[in-house]
Amino acid sequence: MNARRHARVALVGLGPIGVEVGKALAEREGLTLLGAADPAPDKAGRPLSELLGGPFRGVAIRASAADLYRETAASRGRADVVLLCTGSRLHTVLPQIEEAIGAGFHVVSTCEELAYPELRHLPMARRVDALARERGVAVLGTGVNPGLVMDRLVLAAASACVRVDSVRVTRVVDAAKRRGPLRAKVGAGMTPQEFAAGVAAKRLGHVGLSESAALIALGLGLPIDEITETIEPVIAGTETEGVAAGRVLGLHQLALVQAGDEVRVTLDLTMAVGAASPADSIEIDGDPPVRLKVTGGFHGDRATVGTVVNAVPFVVAAPPGLKNVVTVPLFGLQPLP
Repeated sequence: MNARRHARVALVGLGPIGVEVGKALAEREGLTLLGAADPAPDKAGRPLSELLGGPFRGVAIRASAADLYRETAASRGRADVVLLCTGSRLHTVLPQIEEAIGAGFHVVSTCEELAYPELRHLPMARRVDALARERGVAVLGTGVNPGLVMDRLVLAAASACVRVDSVRVTRVVDAAKRRGPLRAKVGAGMTPQEFAAGVAAKRLGHVGLSESAALIALGLGLPIDEITETIEPVIAGTETEGVAAGRVLGLHQLALVQAGDEVRVTLDLTMAVGAASPADSIEIDGDPPVRLKVTGGFHGDRATVGTVVNAVPFVVAAPPGLKNVVTVPLFGLQPLP
């Protein structure tokens, strides 16, 4: 029998996902909470149990991660991990990652661009990797997507193939059934003009789709000659879930990997209020072909929580450096000894 590895966790960022991660930590054997931090005035100083609805009584939310790291420095161990649930863009999260590494923590982050930062931010990726190796810790960006549905799960399914010619993944999400921030991220309720401006300013759209496409190509050993990405609005034909006709219900986003003269990877994502027939579908053309469909699709918020918490023991067991879901295969709930 494999003994469950023990790790201590510092939780930084108590937005909707961070709060749900905290609740999950309370139920997970083998994980001990070191503390939590969030600078928001309505959170800093409050009992964590108030935010989580019961768990971790007696734990106060620190106003900064630095305070939390300082308070736990004397007992720092090899299996201490920071869970960063703070942002999607690497340039905003990078100082937090470096601060955690400098304090001697492994890092698991929901930052989508950290899933494969070499794609857009190679100098930052090299910087994180070098610092992590120097301090003897591992760093991983993961979640439901990127991190599972449109990359890791695809590669697991592709392991059944002798040859892979092309991959298409289609994810349809009904944004009406998700938390408010997702509706905002997909532009629900905007005019088409407001949507276009939001996309141009990088305020709208799913972050990490190209990173997932790159991870698939990496895992399949495909060359990446070019990755292209497009975002278009989904417009309401009639009033839908409170969104007036002619306004934006959400988005349709595509990422394509061109290898040679062919498109080898297609990621097709629709996130819109009232989207019909939510599902996650994987189509692999090859020998043999593979068709996999999850009716209803993975629940984005809950699956993000699961992937983050479940990654902790794997990151603790990983060699030092910047990792991704290809270099640290996350199968099961515990790594084998």
